Amino acid sequence: MFSVKLVSYTHNGERVVAIASKMSRSRKGWEYHEENMSDEEVGTWIEDAVLHGYWSPLEHSSYTFSLEGISRVASHQLVRHRVASYTQMSHRFAKPVDEYYQPIIPPSAEKREESEKLFEKSYDETYKEYYSLLSQGIPEEDARYVLPNGVNTNVVVTMNARELYNFFSLRLCSRAQWEIRKIAWSMLSEVKKVHPRLFRYAGPSCIIHENFVRDNPITLDNLNAEQEFISQRCIEGVPRDGIVKCISNSKHF
Repeated sequence: MFSVKLVSYTHNGERVVAIASKMSRSRKGWEYHEENMSDEEVGTWIEDAVLHGYWSPLEHSSYTFSLEGISRVASHQLVRHRVASYTQMSHRFAKPVDEYYQPIIPPSAEKREESEKLFEKSYDETYKEYYSLLSQGIPEEDARYVLPNGVNTNVVVTMNARELYNFFSLRLCSRAQWEIRKIAWSMLSEVKKVHPRLFRYAGPSCIIHENFVRDNPITLDNLNAEQEFISQRCIEGVPRDGIVKCISNSKHF
């Protein structure tokens, strides 16, 4: 079953990022800022870093997620984000048999009865072939070659806040595939629960780039149908009049 859970993070990450951001412009050391920085200043220095694209301070706060019940299709897209650490369930040692074989059926197929049946039939036949190979003494590391791309897997991933901003900018976009979008939106929800100030301005690339050129920054939380973008189009080519709708569509899987 699909699950995205934040299992560990830098608890004082917002303060760490804020102090690191301020130290780059101050002659005073860590101890001084740690003792004297107010909670209001924490938000100010985080905002200053994000809205000016000063990303290095964000690298000092890290987040570890457990992603469960995702497909190998999604995990292959996930690991393309190289500034991260990954540990993935091995189908060499953890055989996907019995109730642990739950390959993912895309929503596009679930909406079409015949397509859904075809997916289920294909998955069932592949499972029988896989299990038959195991029964014949074929090693798990070789039998897994017949498993479908849709086979379920679990991944533990750790990213710092800077890489998460980059990940979100690419994978929250409606142009990303549905499953990696679902993962990204779930991860964003998790980090905003613990560090709302640090991830206040996180969003698809259209949000990030828009905030570089406007005086009053926008966020996903205050976005509405009447919101006007300054940018003529997003980097994916969507005209500014269609950006808000495009963002809304990206939340549908």
